[in-house]
Amino acid sequence: MATQKERNAETRRRLLSAAREVFAEKGYPHAGVADIVKRAGRAHGSFYLHFANKEAVLQALLEDAMARWSLESRTLWLWDEPGADVRVAVRRFIEAYGEDRDLWLLLDQRSSLEPSFKKLSDEWFRRLVTSIRHGMASAGTPALPPGLDPEVLAQILAAMLSDSTRAFHQENRSWTLDEMAEEIATSWSLTLGYDTAATPGNDATPR
Repeated sequence: MATQKERNAETRRRLLSAAREVFAEKGYPHAGVADIVKRAGRAHGSFYLHFANKEAVLQALLEDAMARWSLESRTLWLWDEPGADVRVAVRRFIEAYGEDRDLWLLLDQRSSLEPSFKKLSDEWFRRLVTSIRHGMASAGTPALPPGLDPEVLAQILAAMLSDSTRAFHQENRSWTLDEMAEEIATSWSLTLGYDTAATPGNDATPR
């Protein structure tokens, strides 16, 4: 027999899953708590044991997505072979964004309207910059010009990756995911001095 803690965890999971479906189907502005609990098959009152409102549900969904990426990024940014690792990490970032595309679209929309989501968006970017900065520190940056602040460069590379990925998944595009990842990874590798492992037209493939 399930414990109360396990039942609560299952209710929360069902509410989050239902909310994501409802947001996608009805649109966030038109989705209501009643729609979420009906989809989840839970009593209306159970919703408020876990979330204050639908904004809190969306925030929880976004925080979960950020946590998944943060956990995975720690295994991707190994930098034992910098050029190859850049390619793997860039490609996986683009893939992961696509897997949670609906949530990142909502974050973009709500961050322009609500300070709490703007704060979450800023935190997401900060985590990406930190991940890149740690990778640069681990592998070294043989091509980094003297006087260029690594933190500034990490922010530039993060902006390149996040903006390009957003455009790739939200707009009509003519490039494939592999082509996009290769172009970004090559730009990064040339900038950081890993060009021998990331030269346009080479036969390297993601591991």
